[in-house]
Amino acid sequence: MVLPITVLTLTLGICFVAPAHAQNARRARAPLKEKTMRVHSLRVAGQWGADISPDGNSVAVAVLRKVVAPETNNEEAFVDVEIWDFRANKRMAQRTLEHRPASAPVTAEWGQVRYSGDGRVLLVYDGELLSVLQADTLEEITRIDLGLPAWPRDSQVVDLAMPREAAREVAVLLSWGGGRGGAVRLYDLQTGALGRQWEFDHGYPELGARVAWKPDGRKLAVSLLPVVPGVQLPKDEKTLQVMDAESGKILARINTGYLAGPICFTADDKLVTATAESGWTLVLGTHKIKIWNATSERLLREIESAPSGVRESLALSADGKRLLGYVGSEKATLNLSASDPTEILEQKFRLWDLPSGRIVTTSPKILPPADKRAQLRLSAKGDFVLVFWNSVDKPVLVYEIE
Repeated sequence: MVLPITVLTLTLGICFVAPAHAQNARRARAPLKEKTMRVHSLRVAGQWGADISPDGNSVAVAVLRKVVAPETNNEEAFVDVEIWDFRANKRMAQRTLEHRPASAPVTAEWGQVRYSGDGRVLLVYDGELLSVLQADTLEEITRIDLGLPAWPRDSQVVDLAMPREAAREVAVLLSWGGGRGGAVRLYDLQTGALGRQWEFDHGYPELGARVAWKPDGRKLAVSLLPVVPGVQLPKDEKTLQVMDAESGKILARINTGYLAGPICFTADDKLVTATAESGWTLVLGTHKIKIWNATSERLLREIESAPSGVRESLALSADGKRLLGYVGSEKATLNLSASDPTEILEQKFRLWDLPSGRIVTTSPKILPPADKRAQLRLSAKGDFVLVFWNSVDKPVLVYEIE
């Protein structure tokens, strides 16, 4: 049946003149599009931490091996670093970094792995020493003794970071434990010498603080956790600090309005922050991504991330365009004595186009399920996302992004 042209015109007119607010409401209710992604799964026995090379070609994994010595029948532990071709699921290189008694405690801080921005240097922290290695051969450049007491272990290494464009130093974020604050230290990557230190005398950096370099290595920023997540933050409390790497001068102290945790530093002097709060504490404005001018301390804009906000992990591609964040959903548990009284319901990551704030993609549910938040890393081009848990029985996952 062919409609008369006047009826057809009227019908089309009705379709196209629907109120704008109704169209906006339909768009707001539409679920975020989740693309099917190709994922590579590495089952590396004893893995504890990982990083993806900037070119997206390989993954470095920190491994804890336990072996029974045939002479004594005693169990011994070896700390290794391994390089994997994740596409072929093949180990390409391996080096043993440390040999210790199997009874030695393994703390949550150990197993941190970081590539330099040019992919030439690899850092591995084994809970006692920070190994600086040539990334291609795993040949040792130096070892850095951070001077932390072996036991009792209140102090710990919270984060490691190197500048993307000038990998001459490593920034090490330390926590003294018990609300006593911590420090950011700069070590020379060739000699291991301590060059500079900034200390803060209160706070809980071990509960989600991070350190980040401006790509040119001239400035760095650290998030300060003056209170425990879940505790109301005083309105005048500064939660973000910017330092000059050469002079040691504190350039800015920013009140972000929430308990800032993960941070990224852009080449054009902007800071990108997300919260260190738990998902179940979400209130209006608490879990937004915020973009700051690192010099003027001015809030430039915000990015919403419904429904669960962003926390724990942020990463930025080398061109500053693709931003990665963790967007898993959680709920509070009744176990108030737990160090983190949250239950993980679902784990996902999301990518944004940072200049526009537009969502690029949201991952499917990350599997297998885990009782802790996944850690995320992003390749330099923003085309691969590494997912891992600080857990020996979990896989290392690499997602391909279109």
